Amino acid sequence: MKLTRYIFILLWSVITVSCNFLSQEPLGKAVDSPAYYDEYENARMAINACYNALVAEKPGSDGVYQEWFYGDVLTDNAWKGDKFFSDGMDQQELKEWNAINTSQMSLNPYNAMFQTIHRTNTALNGISQSSSYDGELKDRLLGEGYFIRAYSYFYLLRLYGGVPLFTSPVTVDQIGKVKRATLQEMVVQIKTDFDEAARLLGSKNEMELGLATSGAANAYLARLIMYDIGIYKTNTGDWNDVVSYTKKVMDSGDYWLADNLATIWEEEGENGPGSIFELQHETSNTGPTRRNTGTGSPRAVNPRGNATNKGWGWGQQCPSQDLFDSFEIGDPRLEWTIGKENDLAYGKTQGIPSFEAQSGYYIRKLIMDPALRAQNITDQPQNQRKMRYADVLLMYAEASYHTGNISDAQNKLNEIRNRARKMTYPMGWTADAPNGYAHRDNTGAIPEIKVVGDDLLTAILHERRVELAGECTRLWDLIRTNQYETALQKNNIGYRPNIDPSTVSSRMKSHSINGQIPVLPIPAGEVISYGLSQNPGY
Repeated sequence: MKLTRYIFILLWSVITVSCNFLSQEPLGKAVDSPAYYDEYENARMAINACYNALVAEKPGSDGVYQEWFYGDVLTDNAWKGDKFFSDGMDQQELKEWNAINTSQMSLNPYNAMFQTIHRTNTALNGISQSSSYDGELKDRLLGEGYFIRAYSYFYLLRLYGGVPLFTSPVTVDQIGKVKRATLQEMVVQIKTDFDEAARLLGSKNEMELGLATSGAANAYLARLIMYDIGIYKTNTGDWNDVVSYTKKVMDSGDYWLADNLATIWEEEGENGPGSIFELQHETSNTGPTRRNTGTGSPRAVNPRGNATNKGWGWGQQCPSQDLFDSFEIGDPRLEWTIGKENDLAYGKTQGIPSFEAQSGYYIRKLIMDPALRAQNITDQPQNQRKMRYADVLLMYAEASYHTGNISDAQNKLNEIRNRARKMTYPMGWTADAPNGYAHRDNTGAIPEIKVVGDDLLTAILHERRVELAGECTRLWDLIRTNQYETALQKNNIGYRPNIDPSTVSSRMKSHSINGQIPVLPIPAGEVISYGLSQNPGY
């Protein structure tokens, strides 16, 4: 059963109470009072509300944001998409590293993550003081809170660098007085929270479907340390730690690669054997955006269509020619990842318009079965896969390479490739089987990797790009391997015709901490109200 069911119950309760509270005497306990958390069900709903804030895609009345915009569109993987470059100009300006400090694309995730952090700190404060339920019940609630807080601050760290650190509910006297944390303070706090989550949470088999798990906490610890090694350089961990954390996930027995890669972004693949952490979405029919429990991502990325083949989506996150060309000849993941004109998806021919902001491709793996579409465009029932077992295997392979265990690095890399070699075409590749998976002969495709030295590391990083394309990892892989500046200088990756790629690269450098860590602007309102220092160049 999805977590979103409980979020819906919570939202409905709030709506029902709100409609009648003016005519009622004050009842119950305030959500920030310790007494509220003496009842386990209240504590459970409070943690559910933290997940709800985490999946919210539209703070207030501001524009929608999706993590793939930052992780993929800001790279050589994808164009912004839409019809014109001027559609969603905030997005195009950020793509070209020319955003201003009032950009909605910067404000939205900042607001959303701090709302999540506020809810989480309130819940953790109340649950930790309660003695009405102890042991496993309490530990797991606390573990979920620590995980969500760590996830939120990790998101903020990646986009903005240091931000104000709060580990308890904000008090009035703190407003305007708490400064931005250093990179080291951020990394240490995130690691502390993920470590505590890993200690307190149960395994995937022990936790309710959709909740954070010890495996998810260990996977994110591995990612945090890997990013710290190449980006933040605070010496909080090393490659041996990445080996250790990923090995805990692998040795747990809770995860394995799904037999057919083509299924994992379909409905049947949700919370599958290779899923380590997913943001849960299902249609609730309770109104637009923040009032529902669905997502707008499928509508955003579905192809726009043309006069011959009508589309349903907005055609965003259009894969670049550079990404298309990065796949090896015969790699069956290409057709699963990238769709083109006249390809069939779910048995229907797909059309791509010739608009200026379109690359000529659509992100096939992220579109959704038409049979599942909800009436409200932001209420679509597609979980967002945030951490996959394949990513863990690739992190382990890279860490093994750096620690001298070459055979392990090759074995895990080839485990990913071997699974890809067995895959079918994506769902509905033929008109006569809209819900089927057409067989394909992959004999001789993507051969096993036997190289060593620098060639092995290159092969691992290549595998990360093609296996995880569209899944929000490319930006930070480029930054941590010192390849981002070069990637931005490529042609035909989604800039407006009058924009020189070298200009984009120079702008990015001017918006980088220490000239090395590119960051978004801290929202102007936060700089003013909290007296925060602004990021470089904004």
